[in-house]
Amino acid sequence: MTKMKHFASFLFAATLTFSGPVLAEQKAVIQIDAEFGHPTSTSAQAIELGARLAVRDIERAGLLKDIKLEIRTSDNRGISAIGVDNFLDAARDPSVIAVMGGKFSPVQIDVVPYAHSDKLILLDPWGSADGITDNGFRPNWVYRLSLKDEWASAAFIAAAKKRGKQKIGIILPSTAWGRSTQAALANQARNANVRIVGERWYNWGESTLIQRYQDLIADGAELIILVANEVEGSILVREVSQLSPDKRRPILSHWGVTGGNFEKLAPQVSAIDFSIVQTFSFHKPRTEKAKAFLKDVLATTGKNSISEIDSPAGIAHAYDLTWIVGKAIAKAGSTNREKIRDALEAVGPHEGVVRFYPQPFSANSHEALSQAELFFARFRPEHGLVPED
Repeated sequence: MTKMKHFASFLFAATLTFSGPVLAEQKAVIQIDAEFGHPTSTSAQAIELGARLAVRDIERAGLLKDIKLEIRTSDNRGISAIGVDNFLDAARDPSVIAVMGGKFSPVQIDVVPYAHSDKLILLDPWGSADGITDNGFRPNWVYRLSLKDEWASAAFIAAAKKRGKQKIGIILPSTAWGRSTQAALANQARNANVRIVGERWYNWGESTLIQRYQDLIADGAELIILVANEVEGSILVREVSQLSPDKRRPILSHWGVTGGNFEKLAPQVSAIDFSIVQTFSFHKPRTEKAKAFLKDVLATTGKNSISEIDSPAGIAHAYDLTWIVGKAIAKAGSTNREKIRDALEAVGPHEGVVRFYPQPFSANSHEALSQAELFFARFRPEHGLVPED
């Protein structure tokens, strides 16, 4: 971690410290294993913020009478091998009842088999690859409160048709996330009579994407779908902004770009046609709880406005997911991992920040959100990420 991130973690911990005696006899730890050390990412910090605020509120509500719920963090830097090692270390600690992942789907995809072999719950507040939850394991030890590539792809195709675009090109990373989205897009396009004129793949760390973009336009693409995180996404935005308007095409982006300081890396984004799929916005809260939560987030972080909040969906997702886990622990009345896993499927109605959940999870669905939560947003100067509608 950088010195600034160490300082932020210290300040954050101090902000959420509570006085008074600890009466709990048992300890239940949710370990957040995410990309804290990634130089441009803000998603891990957002997830931690949401989870810690939830733990604070769970404690204030007196939900867990004799169990102390705690948050612990580990840094996988977005690297699968480190993520697997961190997960296995967590599994050996009997106080850890779940591991919450970060934004990198490939890390979580590689962790999934170990979640089942070691019987430790994997919580997903960001990763969207379908295979994270659609993993074939029964019982399923993975629970997601996040976007899913299947839903994002349906939203992309619907948005393209709404714009009158029948020919689309796709730019994707050569990762499990890219392959997941490619498969979902191919299926959605086929069912919607939309033609994918071409696909272009890239590796993380590449310094340019413009040739891929121009190749797709040469193939006849009327619209581009981009699957990227903040680094590669900002590269393409800077390159496209330098083209003359007649050589640009609208871009629909997956939400990975919002997991870092994208607007700072590519301030030109508000000047081009660039829309990002999202699940949550403080600009357009769906619940009364979300309105109050905004004030809480601003006060806790010392931010002055919505535009200053980094990776807001990660904060909201982690907050709701941690609350649901807290309710599962209370329902189980135990820190036993299997009992909590089962209880997660039986948690009843919950008013969250992202939405109201009639039943977050069930034996047949480990997805707390749905395609109905999806919308598109754009970066607006001085306002941040704002819903289009």
